[in-house]
Amino acid sequence: MEALFSDGKELQPWWRGRSWRFWLTVLSPLLVMGACGLFSLHARRVAAEAEREAAVFHQRLAGGQFDIIYQTAAPAFRASLNQADADKFFSAIRDKMGVCKMPAEALTYFTNSSTSGTRVQLRYRLQCANGALDETMLYAFDGGAPQLAGYNATSPALPIR
Repeated sequence: MEALFSDGKELQPWWRGRSWRFWLTVLSPLLVMGACGLFSLHARRVAAEAEREAAVFHQRLAGGQFDIIYQTAAPAFRASLNQADADKFFSAIRDKMGVCKMPAEALTYFTNSSTSGTRVQLRYRLQCANGALDETMLYAFDGGAPQLAGYNATSPALPIR
């Protein structure tokens, strides 16, 4: 009865008999796209956390809470600048620029992850009473909440340091 319907050879499924090179070629792009998608989700999440911390920074700067800004900053920030100089710097920004309008969100962000942690660079343009203020903020994630690791502010109203 078998001889009527087949020639005695079993049909193999299409995936059998393929080499490992074939599977590597087929699956590699899918794995790369999946990894990029996961990294993109991680980058957006940490950028949102850094933006929330930047909003707290702007509130503290407007309120003159320079000592809290310094104390909650990353160790790298505190090592590069002593508290007295940080207070003078933040005070000069607040005094020279006047009242600034809080930004809704960062203009751009750049995320960098490595074995030593994740860093997020945020760029803002604030409209202040005495002109525009361009800010670049660097936040470091070392397992916990983001900490200010770097801050740069430029404006024609600010003196060159």
